[in-house]
Amino acid sequence: MKGGNDMAWCTIADVLRITQVSVEQENIEAAQALIEAFADTTEESSDAGLISSKNLRYLKLAVAYQAAWLTQHPDAYTTLDVRSVTTDGMSWTVDNPQAGVLAPLARMMIRRLSWMRNRSVYIRRGNRATNYVPPTLNTTNADLDDLRSDWRPLDC
Repeated sequence: MKGGNDMAWCTIADVLRITQVSVEQENIEAAQALIEAFADTTEESSDAGLISSKNLRYLKLAVAYQAAWLTQHPDAYTTLDVRSVTTDGMSWTVDNPQAGVLAPLARMMIRRLSWMRNRSVYIRRGNRATNYVPPTLNTTNADLDDLRSDWRPLDC
C-alpha cells in the first residue's frame, strides 16, 4: 500500500498457500483495506513495530481469507446493508451484519486480535496483606473530622 512500495500483511503466494485460491494483487490490496477498517489498525502500525507477531499472524490470515473470499464475492463493495429478506414465501436472516462485506474466516481472525477481545478489570482492596480499609470522612458534620487524631493543619 502507500503507493505500492510497502508490502501488505500477506502476499499472493501466502493466499494460495493458506486458502488454495489464486488471487491477483488487486484482491490483496482490497482485502487489506477492508481488514484495516474492521481490525481498527493500519499497515503503518505494523511497520512501526507496534503490533505483536501473534497479532500480525492473525492479520495475515485475515487478509488471505478476505482476498480469497473477494474472488467469489465481487459485489462486496456494492451490496446493501440488509439484515433479513423475504421473497416468494422464503425468508433469510443474516447473523452477522458485515456478512456481505467481510469473509467469515477473516472475521474470526479479527476477533482473535488482542485489542478486539473483551477484558476483565479486577479491582481489589488496598493493602490486602493487612486488610486495611481506608477510613471514610464524616459526611454529615465537618467538625467531627477535626477531632480525628491523624488530622493536622496544612503548613501555609
